[in-house]
Amino acid sequence: MRKIIILALMILANILCFGQKKKSGKTNHPFPKIENPTRPPEAKRIEDLDLVSSERCFVYNVEEKKDSLLFVNENLLEYGWAGDNARMVITSYSYDPIKKEAAAKSGYVLLEERKMQFVNGSYKIQNDMLVFTPEKKEKFKTRKFRLLYKFRTKEIDYLIDEGNNKFVPGDCLEPMVSM
Repeated sequence: MRKIIILALMILANILCFGQKKKSGKTNHPFPKIENPTRPPEAKRIEDLDLVSSERCFVYNVEEKKDSLLFVNENLLEYGWAGDNARMVITSYSYDPIKKEAAAKSGYVLLEERKMQFVNGSYKIQNDMLVFTPEKKEKFKTRKFRLLYKFRTKEIDYLIDEGNNKFVPGDCLEPMVSM
């Protein structure tokens, strides 16, 4: 029994003296709290994207008949692409309607010479007014257009310039290659 008591005292002394942890000089800092990262915005599918061009084109045509010839003058206003860039394209040509009709009946195509003038510039929309400012102000004048919207929508119906000419929506020019 005496051996058991000595053994128990030795075990107890061993536990008390050598079983303690040494404390290091370092202080333990708690780990920083990691907040949940924000989720990235969901990617849009190609089908959901609005691939319709924001480019807007308005056309005003004037036809004058002198003798047997018909003189045509087309004004095309393009705006809404890349920044505040805008362009006016003035096209003029003349043809004989009788000869053109006769050529069409016989299966031919009568070609007329077209003169196109491109006026590059910028535009600004304020208070339902579109102001077209050309890059070459000494050659071309600044033109102002009044915007008229469709009933109960913010979609532009047509434009009216200073001379009360009505510019209606039209087709934009397609890029062309000349040889």
